[in-house]
Amino acid sequence: MRAEPNVYSRQWFEFFHDGIDEARTIQEATFVCRCAPLPDFRKLVDVCCGMGRHTRALSSRGYSVIGIDRDADIISKARELAGGPNYEVADIRKYRPEPGAFDVAIVMSQSFGYFDAATNRDVLGRLAAGLRKGGRVILDLWNQEFFAAHQGERELETTSGVVRESKRLNADRLRVQLDYPDGAHEEFEWQLFTPAQMISLAQSVGLALLLSCTDFDMTIPTSPAKPRIQFLLERCS
Repeated sequence: MRAEPNVYSRQWFEFFHDGIDEARTIQEATFVCRCAPLPDFRKLVDVCCGMGRHTRALSSRGYSVIGIDRDADIISKARELAGGPNYEVADIRKYRPEPGAFDVAIVMSQSFGYFDAATNRDVLGRLAAGLRKGGRVILDLWNQEFFAAHQGERELETTSGVVRESKRLNADRLRVQLDYPDGAHEEFEWQLFTPAQMISLAQSVGLALLLSCTDFDMTIPTSPAKPRIQFLLERCS
C-alpha cells in the first residue's frame, strides 16, 4: 500500500519548523493582512496550519481564525501554544466548510498540491465554496519555474544538524527526499503551478486570479530566480 502523501514527521518539525524566525512569520502575516485587509476579511481559515504560527499571528491582529490540520498531535501542540484561535482536526480532502463561512482561506508554506491533479482541484473547489462572494484564497507555493532549473542534491545546514536534500521535477510534479543525520529519510511530492496553470485551475472552481507575486510583496512580480510564488484568488460574484 502506498504511504499517505506528505506526512510530516516529528523529525521534520524538529529540523525545519521549530527554529523558524519570528520575523518570517511577521512578514508572512503582514502579507496576508494586505491581501485581505480588515474589516472586510475578518473570518479566516488557515488550512494545513501545522503548529499554528500564522493562525496565532493573524488572531493577534484581530482576525477570527480557525486553523485546520489532519495531524491531531500537531493540533494539540497548537492548542497548547494558545494565542486566541480555534483549531480543528480535519483532512483537507474531506473538509467541507459551510457555504460562505469564511472571508478568506490561506494555505501557506507549500501546503497545497499534495495529491493528484483531480484531488487538488477538488480541495481548491471545497475552499472556494466555503467563501462568501468576493472572498479570497491566498496560496504560498513553490515556484515551478525555479525548481525546473534547481534540481539535484544539496546539504541543508540546520540548528539540529545537516540534512541531505534531493529534488526532482517531473512535468509539474516536484519530488523531494530528505536524508537525516541518523539515517532516517522521508519523501514529499507536490503538484506545482505556473501563473497560467493557476488561472486555469482557479477558473474551473469559480475563482479568479487577482495577483501573483513573490517574496510576500504584492509589488514584486514572479521570477524564475525566486523559489516562492504567492497567488491571490477571489471568488467570483
